[in-house]
Amino acid sequence: MSEEKKVRYVNEIKISFAKKIWNRFWYFLGYFGPGNSFRIFANRARGVKIGKGVFIDAMVHIDTVVPNLITIEDGVKLSIGVKIFAHNSVFQDVNPKDPIAVSPISIQKRAQLAPNAIVLEGVTIGKNSIIGTSAVVNKNIPAGYIAVGIPAKPIKKYKEARDIFLKEASKNIK
Repeated sequence: MSEEKKVRYVNEIKISFAKKIWNRFWYFLGYFGPGNSFRIFANRARGVKIGKGVFIDAMVHIDTVVPNLITIEDGVKLSIGVKIFAHNSVFQDVNPKDPIAVSPISIQKRAQLAPNAIVLEGVTIGKNSIIGTSAVVNKNIPAGYIAVGIPAKPIKKYKEARDIFLKEASKNIK
């Protein structure tokens, strides 16, 4: 998996007033909605591309400015408090003449993001990967890895970690 991000820089992101209202309405319902199906429906209404069998827990923040740049593939699980940002305007917030970074995000099949994980613009999280609690993902994570930390770094292959877990569990199962 390439480490290179496809970042586009713009001076402003123009969104009509009606689109802002539409987006905020569905964002609110997608953030606090009463159940997974409702949260998925609300986020799709905002333009987020969401596959089948996805779980989006309550209070998951999915970019409010460019939600259409986010793809969540089949079987992904987003735990409570996850935040996904497809744009970065931090420099423009300080200096209005600075550009905004805008880049798509892809969370591939059966990836899992633990509570409060943060995904930044331009990142791909590979198939069957697990992102640890409160990790900050600012680079691509290869398929089949567990990544933790700030910034998130792959620490172990999922299969190896699962084998250790199952071996330990089999000794202690009652």
